[in-house]
Amino acid sequence: MVRAIEALLPAVPVSRIEIKRLLERPQDLIVRCLEPRQGPPLGRGKASEGGARWGRRRVEVYVLNMGYLKLLLIENFKSWRGQQCIGPFKKFTCIIGPNGSGKSNVMDALSFVMGEKTSNLRVKHIQELIHGAHVGKPVSSSGSVTMVYVEENGEEKRFSRIIRGNGSEFLVNGTAVNRSMYTKALVEIGIIARAKNCLVFQGEVEAIAMKKPKERTQLFEQISNSGELAAEYAEKKRDLQKAEEDAQFSYNKKKNVAAERKRAKLEKEEAEHYQELFEELAEHKKQLQLFRLYHNEQKIKFLNNKVAEKTRIIGTKKMAVSHAEETMKAKKSAFGMLTRSNQQIEKEIR
Repeated sequence: MVRAIEALLPAVPVSRIEIKRLLERPQDLIVRCLEPRQGPPLGRGKASEGGARWGRRRVEVYVLNMGYLKLLLIENFKSWRGQQCIGPFKKFTCIIGPNGSGKSNVMDALSFVMGEKTSNLRVKHIQELIHGAHVGKPVSSSGSVTMVYVEENGEEKRFSRIIRGNGSEFLVNGTAVNRSMYTKALVEIGIIARAKNCLVFQGEVEAIAMKKPKERTQLFEQISNSGELAAEYAEKKRDLQKAEEDAQFSYNKKKNVAAERKRAKLEKEEAEHYQELFEELAEHKKQLQLFRLYHNEQKIKFLNNKVAEKTRIIGTKKMAVSHAEETMKAKKSAFGMLTRSNQQIEKEIR
């Protein structure tokens, strides 16, 4: 994984101790293109501790731990005509030479194959990257750069970018892919083109030092790829705020519940006392009703006895009345017979 950041490299030549310290850091590939320093003419100056010479520009390629850059295969790209092979690179590779010897083109080749925009390659149109195009005599209608990258397990990956017409074609291990898939494959080995976490262009180290803290933070977020987590971070922050609000709400609710529980306990005790009094009152009412029921039953029994006695007397009276009625009927019948007999006698007398 490529996790180098520009701020890790100073703007001045580094000493052997500093180089050792850089090599111990967890970055894998660092490329620097340094401006020439003012000093004695070429060949007269003394080499600096970091390897830079007076009056020369220098491109430094640091290949550190884990995976590493093995080869650059270039065809008709900028100052290279035909097929050229640069490499294999060592763990520490420094490309030096006089001005105009093509050191910056190595940087451009790396930038090109790592997906950099054309505007960062010192040309206006992508066709100008083809060898001879800058003088109006391109040697071919296409050009390409292939980067051979070796994984930690020794597996090689080839990333190729080919100039075709007004655009680019992308290959990963010889298979054509779109730009998005190509960029994704680079990200898998730690190269993030838009974050520029591998390539440090001229003046960018100084530019970082001149950035405001917020801008520098944004840069580091791009380099570390943590910017992609901004939406998730914002969501988690909202969740945290919501959780804190919920916790505060729950705490307030707990306090309210405790107060309500205390009130409810008092109300419960009052309700229980009221219930006890109510049950006691109900018991007394029940005893009163039982007392009344008992005396009513006794009174009913007494009245029932009196009614039975009266009924018996009435029955006796009814029997006497019935006997008297029968006697009266017999008397009436006899009286009727006597009356008719009397009338018959009177009739006979006449």
